[in-house]
Amino acid sequence: MPSVYLEKVVPESNMRRFYFISDEHQTTFVGYPVTIIFGRISERATFVTKVFPTEARARRYLLRQLRLRQRHRYAVVKPPYLRGKNEKPIQLGLPLY
Repeated sequence: MPSVYLEKVVPESNMRRFYFISDEHQTTFVGYPVTIIFGRISERATFVTKVFPTEARARRYLLRQLRLRQRHRYAVVKPPYLRGKNEKPIQLGLPLY
């Protein structure tokens, strides 16, 4: 599964959150890493990497995280570094919710 960038923006609630999930498709000496970066848009983010013993367990964790974000109404969008300067987020494909 490729890396996925998700956003949830609700101006009425002053909510501007993002989630970046990456399954790195590579093995390290200790297992298969899954990296998650999340936080408020334009502020300092939290970076978490979990290492799993098998690729199947790493993929199961990644899909569980995507389902959880789906329930919280995050949408898959183009990452900010790929957008133009004043370009608004464009939802890619179907929304997760």
